[in-house]
Amino acid sequence: MIIQVHKLLLILLRITAFIVICPGFSFRGLPNIFKVTLAIGITLMVYTVVPEMGMVGGMFELLMLAIKETVFGLAIGYVTNLVFSAIEIAGQLIDLQVGFSMGSVFDPNLDISASNYGRFYYWLSIMVFFLLDLHHVVINTLIKSFEYVPLNALNYNGASTEAVLRIFSRIFELGLNLAAPMIIVVLLADVILGVISRTVPQINVLMLGMPLKAMVSFFVAMISLSWLMNSLGDILYLIPGYLEGFLNLFR
Repeated sequence: MIIQVHKLLLILLRITAFIVICPGFSFRGLPNIFKVTLAIGITLMVYTVVPEMGMVGGMFELLMLAIKETVFGLAIGYVTNLVFSAIEIAGQLIDLQVGFSMGSVFDPNLDISASNYGRFYYWLSIMVFFLLDLHHVVINTLIKSFEYVPLNALNYNGASTEAVLRIFSRIFELGLNLAAPMIIVVLLADVILGVISRTVPQINVLMLGMPLKAMVSFFVAMISLSWLMNSLGDILYLIPGYLEGFLNLFR
């Protein structure tokens, strides 16, 4: 009976830690009772398919296993969050070019000082994430993680510094590619404003530039919304591959 209780507790810790950090589930607007119910529901569903564990030696060993499960659950959620970071980077780069970065405010839902396009891209990506049923894929990967890393074992093969740097550079590259079309359009608007300031010096380009770039960026965002959602889908489809690569470190 004690073994079953320990098994249930450790499964619950891994799943709860994942829900706490994974985008879409960690949204602060969701009631905590919903998150707790979701964690308990998934725990009860996967309990029978999780491999059995041996007797825990004592409280210290149980504590170490609890810490391991919590950290591992947070790590899976963080890997998922990395892809969303690329989308937020794209929004922040656009805001920097348009001039909205000065208007950044603290977003309590994201726990960061979020920019306008950063928030827009983030919530759009959350919508695409659920529309593509990627939340099911992520949860299935979380359940599969109990096969790769049993509750009372840990076999870490390690990841080189080069591999970690390659992942982060890839994340930044994805964000830059997503923001590139909007940045190019706004740069063209800057060039046009520069030509106007040369030909008609009486016009206050500084006062004209900010609303013009905001209007241009908004217009481009609206007409490219279909392309943007397809691009977000392509980026979010990278999540299963990154999660699989992360789990392979523990095989």
